Amino acid sequence: MITAPIVRTYRKKIFPNFQLIESPEKPIQAINVVRGASIASGGSGLERRLLRGLGATALGPLVTAIIQLSSVPCLLHFWGAAKYGDWLILFAIPSYLTLSDLGFGDASGSDMTMKVAACDRRGAIETFQSSWVLLSLVSLFMALLAGVVVWQVNWHNWLKLTTLSDRYASAVVLVLGIYILISQQCGILESGFRCDGNFATGNVGGTVIRVVECAMGTTYGVLTGSLLGAAFAYLISRIIGTIGYGLILGRKSPWLPIGFRCAKLSKVKELAVPAFGFMALPLANAISIQGLTLVIGSVLGSVAVVQFSTLRTLSRINFQLMTVIAWVLWPELSRAFGAGNLRLARTLHRHAYQAGLALSLMTGLALWFFGPVLYNDWIRSAVRFNANTFHILLLVTFVNSFWFTSSVVPMSTNAHHRITVAYVGFSLLAVGVGRTLLARQGLSGGAMVLLLIEIPMTYVVLRTSLRQLHEKLADFLRGILVLPVGLRLDEQAE
Repeated sequence: MITAPIVRTYRKKIFPNFQLIESPEKPIQAINVVRGASIASGGSGLERRLLRGLGATALGPLVTAIIQLSSVPCLLHFWGAAKYGDWLILFAIPSYLTLSDLGFGDASGSDMTMKVAACDRRGAIETFQSSWVLLSLVSLFMALLAGVVVWQVNWHNWLKLTTLSDRYASAVVLVLGIYILISQQCGILESGFRCDGNFATGNVGGTVIRVVECAMGTTYGVLTGSLLGAAFAYLISRIIGTIGYGLILGRKSPWLPIGFRCAKLSKVKELAVPAFGFMALPLANAISIQGLTLVIGSVLGSVAVVQFSTLRTLSRINFQLMTVIAWVLWPELSRAFGAGNLRLARTLHRHAYQAGLALSLMTGLALWFFGPVLYNDWIRSAVRFNANTFHILLLVTFVNSFWFTSSVVPMSTNAHHRITVAYVGFSLLAVGVGRTLLARQGLSGGAMVLLLIEIPMTYVVLRTSLRQLHEKLADFLRGILVLPVGLRLDEQAE
């Protein structure tokens, strides 16, 4: 048995006396520690929770595919490539406001799940309300700041917009910015679903909101041809959906009230380091996705943005499938670590890694051969298919599968700040090199720079995850070569 904490920084403050189960031979004290937490967290229903979570999370990529397969060609047809390119560019700008939650949405989710697993509901309430109050205050400040700044920007010259005036673009960016800030509330509310074993319910609720807002935004945009009207449709749908989402949480977990009575500044300080680590994730994504989109727009124009965006969307189908596995794994790893069950955490990680790698390989091969046909049927020749760029993007998503699933291990215990800082650094490097490669290689250069992120991230994440699991690389590689035949996770969760 290992009696040391998992990590030396954050974990010791939360569970200073907790124990980890490493061997199949469980000492009496360790069994009692784990069993008490297992009962509180529904440990005997691990396989049931995983199946429910898998089914609910699988709706995410399906809905994303439906949204993109329907809205993209529809808007391209009614708006044209230039106007739709302007929409993509303007939507990319307020995405940076996802940083305004300061990472407390994800940090609170992991912290609350571990606390519930350790029978500490009071602590979970303090985390929930402290994070919610902080997010609400920061969002209000950011909305007021955006309301002043957006009108001062010369959007037309900076982003090479072809169909919009500066004032109109400012209004669109402001509405979409408020939409992003309202969406942040769902991240905190989702933590409540996750910590109480209702991850599947929370996930389905979030998916329904996405479907409704996309349907409303696309429909209004098609009927009116107005980018501003489409932005307002997204905003109104999100406000109504968020209110409903909160009401459902109140019914599922009445012990977890939304409010500020239990909010504590000390709790905010305690979560600051893991929260800022989570803040780096949307920052890195914004740099590598939206940042690269802006660079492509400035170098090659808005039509090239549409071309690259659609190619990347199709190539990332396997990534969407991997997110299903990763998000289902996340709360269960938090429970396993919170209960001190290191053996279960290793098993979950190994088999989730197996599934992610297999899905990435199979879907990547299928897209390599059938991608051109799917793309032309989807886009209907609105923009040209670039085979070289597409094949490089497929390689990017395959390399991503070597580390993405493993990244959930440190995130599940809020010990992820090192890998997220590395992710930001590699993303900045990639976008910095991107302008040069785009000028020399055209659109393929934008795909090439993404490998500058994925390759070093594989080393950084695997090293961090295996260290936290107290597992050697050789043992891990042998473990993922063994198929999970006859595996009984509920027995390991007891």
